Amino acid sequence: MRGQQAEWRSVATSPSIGGATSDSKLASDAPDVLPLLSGDNLEDTLRRLPPQAVRRVLRHGVVPIAWQPDHVHYAISGPKAAGYARRYGLPVVARIASADFHHGVRRVWGRKILSKATNGLSTTRPQFSARKRVTLAQGAAFINLALCLALSSAYLTASALWVAASAALGLFFLSVIALRLCCLFSLPAAKATRLEDPVNANLPTYSVLVPVFRETSVLSQLLRGLSCLRYPVEKLEIKIIVEEFDTNLRRALGKFALPPHIEVIVVPQGSPQTKPRALNYALQFCHGSLLTIYDAEDVPEPNQLRDVAREFLNADETLACLQAQLTAYNPNENWLTRQFTAEYATLFGLILPALAARNLPLTLGGTSNHFRTHVLRKIGGWDAHNVTEDADLGLRLARLGFRTGVVESLTYEEANTQLGNWLGQRARWLKGFLQTWLVHMRNPVRTARELGPTGFWTLQALTAGIFFSALFHPFLMAPTIWLFVVNPFQVSVTTMLNLEVFVLGYGVAMLAGAKALRQRGLKGWWFTIATMPIYWFLMSIAAWMALWQLVFAPFKWNKTEHGLSKLQA
Repeated sequence: MRGQQAEWRSVATSPSIGGATSDSKLASDAPDVLPLLSGDNLEDTLRRLPPQAVRRVLRHGVVPIAWQPDHVHYAISGPKAAGYARRYGLPVVARIASADFHHGVRRVWGRKILSKATNGLSTTRPQFSARKRVTLAQGAAFINLALCLALSSAYLTASALWVAASAALGLFFLSVIALRLCCLFSLPAAKATRLEDPVNANLPTYSVLVPVFRETSVLSQLLRGLSCLRYPVEKLEIKIIVEEFDTNLRRALGKFALPPHIEVIVVPQGSPQTKPRALNYALQFCHGSLLTIYDAEDVPEPNQLRDVAREFLNADETLACLQAQLTAYNPNENWLTRQFTAEYATLFGLILPALAARNLPLTLGGTSNHFRTHVLRKIGGWDAHNVTEDADLGLRLARLGFRTGVVESLTYEEANTQLGNWLGQRARWLKGFLQTWLVHMRNPVRTARELGPTGFWTLQALTAGIFFSALFHPFLMAPTIWLFVVNPFQVSVTTMLNLEVFVLGYGVAMLAGAKALRQRGLKGWWFTIATMPIYWFLMSIAAWMALWQLVFAPFKWNKTEHGLSKLQA
């Protein structure tokens, strides 16, 4: 076996992997005529492979199965592997069914792959991982703050404490207000000249990851949307990611005749059971130079991959990510979906483009973010312990010197139609914002140095500002309104200041929402704009749920149920 391993090493390190005969080339061109490698033989072969072969096998689906004195024979799994074999002239003598390939890999290497997916970031870049909730320094700071508050309560009057609390908490409100204000009145960046659409031969290979969990109701819509992507299939791989124990979904998927460029990746059971862990697992099987993520209910515009590829081809390597804009395909279903639509329009149509145009850090959306795959791997992939892995990843890219842009292409997704489902979703998002803030504030001086003053302030506004303003919103605003109603002639300076923050905050948010909706072509939504304060009070409920979960269930993933809408994209 040592001789076989040495032979494999010599072959694997050669840039022109030779030894292929004309027969083998013909075999890779017509893989259906090749004999099928059985599951037991495959597992035995995988166990005998040297460690340096694993990455190549996972990414390209080519498995060395027989060693000869001057070359190695291979088995291929799917069209991706066949194309790789043709490109490098590999002698192909067998084929492997896609399901057998992934089953064998799970049985032989599953624990190793899963360990990397779960703990890769916390091992290689622990300073960026939310696996440790609070550092010793942060814990000491929070204890000191609590002691200061306790001592203050013993020496200060209730009114003085109210003034101090209002001033401190007002900073979080003002940070969010200032962010919206800057984006609202920010001059749009000059539009670049329309770039020529690249020919198919120049397009890069693309990996599309679609994590799906208990989503049987939207499978048909999902597959229909993926089939509409206008990208050459020979350069496209789509991986539908399912959890091992989600038997109903796996059974439902088995009823569809999936095309060769779409394959199912089954993630072994493990903890924490989160979307980023599943994405990290699937990442190890990707060979595309570009990569994106779509959620189960997503319907991207057909040209989105080509539009993004064009932008990457004409940009320098510092551009690591492009975020497409998200919107709802059911905006008018009820009051909640209209508020959701207004919120998304403001974030993806106004705030993120303004930040990206000024090269400021931004929090990514959970879907339709497109990456240079090698950069994604270089920075450690997703954090499996962060429930808003998208927000964290955007900030991590900025801290490590990479740029994120926004493209105008739209992805349509389902706006939440039910309050309970919406609360669970928002609680997860807000918990993740606080997780992300704690991670990036472990060393504030270093973070400020990496992001710069404006970038550091943007980080505060996008994470802690949003969380704490939602958390304390009712406690600052309700008493102020109550005093004005009950005894309007004895209001204090503090009450007046709170009212000003109150009016300014609502005013700026409403103006931003109205502008963003108008840009989306949605006019006449004045009732939606006027009732935003109710939406924000609901956000406060979600924030308190998030705080409780951060303490007692930090890695719990609140599953957002899809397929509840009566409408389809």
